Parts: sequence; structure tokens; C-alpha cells
Amino acid sequence: MLLTEREKTQAVADLAWLILASGQTAVVQRMVPGERLYGSDDATYSDIAEIPLELDETPPEELSGKIDAVADALPDADVLGEDRLVTDSGTYKIQSVEAAHFFGAVTHKILQLVKLHGR
Repeated sequence: MLLTEREKTQAVADLAWLILASGQTAVVQRMVPGERLYGSDDATYSDIAEIPLELDETPPEELSGKIDAVADALPDADVLGEDRLVTDSGTYKIQSVEAAHFFGAVTHKILQLVKLHGR
């Protein structure tokens, strides 16, 4: 065991503090269940929560072209792929949600985002 439970708890708290210190929030919108003719493009979305996050609209070069932004969210954030995030800078579709692990502790979630233009 490389880290004690206390050290893991501290790592999670430190990352939470950094995310909260960014002062950024987003409204999570989830697709309303129902039949759609054109997939998710004609779906109706409803607000489910407002979450704190740290949004980086200049993702690393290896992600550019596919991803417009990356966000870090708290580990208990209720977000799924295909959800939308409405921020001050626009609306994004969540392409993927990945838990970030640090020696056995999930410290935060990494969200890869595509900007929805005209929304």
C-alpha cells in the first residue's frame, strides 16, 4: 500500500479544493427519454443539476480536432456521456467521462467536450 487512507482522502480533498477554487459552474442537461427520428440531434434536454468544474477551452494538442474543451469535475458529479454542459462560454456535449485515479483513490472526473455551435 503506497498511500494510507488518510493520504488518499487528503488527495481527493485537495483536488476538490482546486476545482471549487476555479469558481466555474455548469448546468448539466440530460436527454429526456422518448422516441427520436434523428437521434440525439432532435432530442429534448432538461436541467438536472448545477456542478462546479474547472473548464479548459484549450485542450492539449493531441486532442485538438476532436475535442474543443476539457473539464475537471468532482468525483460525485452526476454526468454521463451525451449529457450537455451549459457554461458562461457556451454549450458543450460530453463526449467522454473518465474517472481520474491516484493510487487507488478517485480524485475527480475528466470530461472531454465538444462545443455545440449555435446553442
